[in-house]
Amino acid sequence: MKRLLKFGIRFSYWFIYFFITIILFSLLLSNISNPSNPSGDTIRFLKTEFWFINVSSSMLGFYSFYFFIFKAINTKIHYFKIIIKGLFYCISIGILTSTINLAILKYYGSYVNPSIEIKFEIFFTILIFSALLSLLHGILGLFMRLFFDWFIINKEKEALTEQNHQIEMELVKSQLNPHFLFNSLNNIDVLIHKDQEKASDFLNRLSDIMRYMLFESKSEKVRFETELHFIEKYVSLHQLRASNSDYVTIQNKVANTDGFIASLVFIPFIENAFKYASSFKTGNAIQIEFIEEQHTLRFICKNRIATESGDLISSNGLGNQLLKKRLDLIYKETYTLNIQEENEYFCVDLTIPYEAN
Repeated sequence: MKRLLKFGIRFSYWFIYFFITIILFSLLLSNISNPSNPSGDTIRFLKTEFWFINVSSSMLGFYSFYFFIFKAINTKIHYFKIIIKGLFYCISIGILTSTINLAILKYYGSYVNPSIEIKFEIFFTILIFSALLSLLHGILGLFMRLFFDWFIINKEKEALTEQNHQIEMELVKSQLNPHFLFNSLNNIDVLIHKDQEKASDFLNRLSDIMRYMLFESKSEKVRFETELHFIEKYVSLHQLRASNSDYVTIQNKVANTDGFIASLVFIPFIENAFKYASSFKTGNAIQIEFIEEQHTLRFICKNRIATESGDLISSNGLGNQLLKKRLDLIYKETYTLNIQEENEYFCVDLTIPYEAN
């Protein structure tokens, strides 16, 4: 919290408090109208005395707690000692204020009204009043300082969390660069000698993929339709290496593709499917499905397990922990992810929030 704002809050606090108390005290004294009551000079003197007691007790109590009791709390002193220290401040302020006030009454009060008597009861009353007033403002000052401290710490934590979030997101995204780049270039190179027009088409698809990953995917959210086109181009480049045209199947059961999702949220699972799927000669080796359900988008990716793949659940590509970390950062607790081996297939079932426009 900026210093100017804290100063403004404290200034407003004192302005409102002194304005109200001075007005109330003035109204109280102005109601005295019978002849036995003090004169106008005495009333003005009492106003000055009240102003002195009020200002000194309030401000000394407020700032002693604001600075010193707050510091004691931060140094983790036992709470009993903090209470004793606070009471000591209040009593000391009361004694100081009442002593000075009696001195003023003794040396100046007699000039205003010779009938004013200095008694122990006056000293004791002013002492109790000053101590209670300093305690009240001290507690309020302490709460104000604790609020400022909490606000500053909370803002710093939010800023740090946001910074860590951005760093982690960029770190995860940096892991998602396509490992198939060189293979795709080699396949296109071979295709050039067979079908130049087709090779040009696939080269454009590769260019679109790279452009998407370098620029468009930097946004936190992208349209599902855009992400789907990216996935289709990505899959088509892998399909170049397969002997069967049905090596990969993609089913889109999303009626409205205008909704927004996190960019590159599905591609790591698809990448792992290609990495650990069975031979490129196998039919339906990889099955990808998108299903729109009630305010959610369900992604199912199955790949037929190659015999040499080993334990996929613990060693799949980028690693499930990294993928879950990104999902946690983006969707918190609003997503579900199930990964398991099912018959001859390795299955990923992911459901994320989806609000179609």
